[in-house]
Amino acid sequence: MKIYIWLSEEMSKKLEELGLNYAREVLGGMKRIEIELEQDIVEEIVKLFPNAKVDSSTTKSIELLPKSFKNEILRIIVEKRIEPKKALLEAIKSFKGK
Repeated sequence: MKIYIWLSEEMSKKLEELGLNYAREVLGGMKRIEIELEQDIVEEIVKLFPNAKVDSSTTKSIELLPKSFKNEILRIIVEKRIEPKKALLEAIKSFKGK
């Protein structure tokens, strides 16, 4: 299971400038970050965001995550210069505290 975070052109450039090459190019130049998840993390995210949808048949991803959560992951990646999965785990901790 994965989380996909689509990147604006601005964010994509910012990550490249910082040497954080986590984005994959898909769909005619659009870029996204893909974060592979274990089942326990999937369950934790669904508990945290009940409106999230686990699409196990087509995209094999978690969809309908709040934009604020995805933005927090990106913020952590940029500010702390850490890889996306570690940033995701930090964002989960951050949102649990809210």
